[in-house]
Amino acid sequence: MIYFSWATQIILAIISFLWLIPYYIAFKVGNRKYMSKTLDLSCNNRYTLMYYSGFFISILWYIMPFLNQPRFKLNIFSLLIGYFMSVWGTKVVNCNLQATKDRFLHPSKLITEGPYKKVRNPMIMGDLFCHLSFILLLGAIHTLCLYIIYICINLVIVYIENKYSLCIHFKKEYEEYAKKTPAYMNQELWLFAIFYLVIIVTNICLTTTIYI
Repeated sequence: MIYFSWATQIILAIISFLWLIPYYIAFKVGNRKYMSKTLDLSCNNRYTLMYYSGFFISILWYIMPFLNQPRFKLNIFSLLIGYFMSVWGTKVVNCNLQATKDRFLHPSKLITEGPYKKVRNPMIMGDLFCHLSFILLLGAIHTLCLYIIYICINLVIVYIENKYSLCIHFKKEYEEYAKKTPAYMNQELWLFAIFYLVIIVTNICLTTTIYI
């Protein structure tokens, strides 16, 4: 049963990684068509649909912790999920929609205020911490072991968006913004990361002691 659980988790992780292909095509090919004025972002088109493939990746990683697998014994992350989904998430999404609604390839402006004043990718960081909170809340050991894959997926997403959108349309402005703003982690998020690490180590120790 454990081997079947591992196999299922690995297959889903690979599928989620493959979902990056349409996301990449949406930005690379879609941007070329947009720059040549053959693509109207205000209308529904295949590239917009490919762009939303990123949401399927996120949903898949919310499903994986529910699958049958060994579980940690200490689960205290409901408040952290609430923070990243309601407080951090709401602020970031509201800022993001001001610039990217109906025009994901060419945001109307480079957002540098609010959460974006703290780090350049607050939506990605909120998503990563929220997923990690959810994984630990359910005590999903196999999903946690594969979580590094989800981190890599999000790093690729950031690379794609920067290369085929922000660095093209806001080149000099983005370079100045990048010089004074960290990409992923500020002091607040580092404190969260350290706290998560402590809880993970505690979970491992408690679970190991129980099984021994």
